[in-house]
Amino acid sequence: MSKKNKVTVIKDPNCLNCGYPFTRGEKFCPECGQHNRGKKITLSVFLRELFAGFFSLDTKFWRTLIPLLINPGKVSKDYIEGRRIRYTNPFRFYLATTIIFFLILGAINSYDHFEKLRNGNPNSSFLNINVENKKETQLNISQLHDLVFGEIKLNQKKIDSLSPNKKDSITELDSVENHVNNSVFYNFLKFEEENPNLSTESALDSLKIEKNFSNRFLYSKVKLVNSYVRNDDERNKFNKQLFSYISISLFVLLPLFTLFLAFIYIRRKYTYVEHLVFVFHVQTVFFLLASIFYIIGFINKSSNNLPTIFSILFLLYLFIAMKKFYGQSFFKTLIKYFIVNTVFISLMFIGIVVVWAITFALY
Repeated sequence: MSKKNKVTVIKDPNCLNCGYPFTRGEKFCPECGQHNRGKKITLSVFLRELFAGFFSLDTKFWRTLIPLLINPGKVSKDYIEGRRIRYTNPFRFYLATTIIFFLILGAINSYDHFEKLRNGNPNSSFLNINVENKKETQLNISQLHDLVFGEIKLNQKKIDSLSPNKKDSITELDSVENHVNNSVFYNFLKFEEENPNLSTESALDSLKIEKNFSNRFLYSKVKLVNSYVRNDDERNKFNKQLFSYISISLFVLLPLFTLFLAFIYIRRKYTYVEHLVFVFHVQTVFFLLASIFYIIGFINKSSNNLPTIFSILFLLYLFIAMKKFYGQSFFKTLIKYFIVNTVFISLMFIGIVVVWAITFALY
C-alpha cells in the first residue's frame, strides 16, 4: 500500500497580520513571519508561544544572552555593524533584565521577611553597639550624638598629643558641637524623640515656634528621621521607595554617562546611539550577574565572598568589552577604563545623593 501524501490545510487564505496572500499552504507568512494558525487561540498554542522564547535555543533571547555573557563586546559590535536580526533590541533586553532583577530582589526580601515572622525572630535594630557587658544596646539620636562627638574628641586628643606644637583643636570641636546642639534641626530631633506621639502642629506649639511652611516641613522630616531609627517597618518602607527611585534614575544616568563615553572615544567615529548600544549591553550584563549572585547568596547564605567575586568578574568583563568593541590597544583601553570607572562611580554617587534627597523630601 502506498502512503497517501498529506495535504497541507491552509488555515487562512491571507496572513492575518499583514494581509499577504497564501498560495502554497505556507506555514509562516513570507512577508512578516507570523505563523499561519488561524484566529482561534487554544491553551496549548498560548502556552507553547509563552515558553518558546525561553526553551528554544533558536530564539533571539538565547542568541543574545549566551554570547553577551561569554564573549564581551561581540553582540554590541555585531549590532552596530548591521548583524541585528539574530539579537534582541538592546534597550528591550536591558529593560527586561532590570525588571527581572528587581522582581528577584523583591521576592527574596519578601521571603526573608516572611521567614522572620514565621520563626518569631525579633526585628533587627538599625544601629547596635557592643558595650562592656557584651549586651547589644540600640542607639537613639542623643546616644548617637554623644558617641560620635566622643569618638572624634578621643581621636583628636591622640592626634594632638603627637603634634605638641600644633594648636589644640578640641576647642574647635567644642564650637562645632555647640553649633549642632543649638541648631533648630537637632532641637527638633531631641523634642520629637521625647514626644513621638505629638503631631507637627502640637509640637510647634509646645516649642513656641512659628508655624510656617519651613518649620512644618523640617519637623515632618525630623519625625521621619526618628521613625527611621526606631521603626523597622518605616525603615523598610523608606528603603523600598528609595530603591525604586534609584532604579528609575538609571534611565537618566545611563544616557548622561554615554555622552561622556562618546567624548573620550570621540576619534572612533561612533554615533551616540552606537555608544548607547554598548552601554545598554554592559548594564544588561551587570544586572544579569547581579541576579545570578543574588540567587546564589540566597541559596548559600554562608558565601561571604560573593560581592568581591561579582565585582571582579564584572570589572574584568567591562575591560574586555571595551577593548573588543572600540578596538584600541591594551594600554589605551586601560587608561580609558580607569577614567570611565571613575566618572561612572562619581555620577552614581551624585545620583544616589540627589535621589536620596528627593526621596527624603517627598516621603
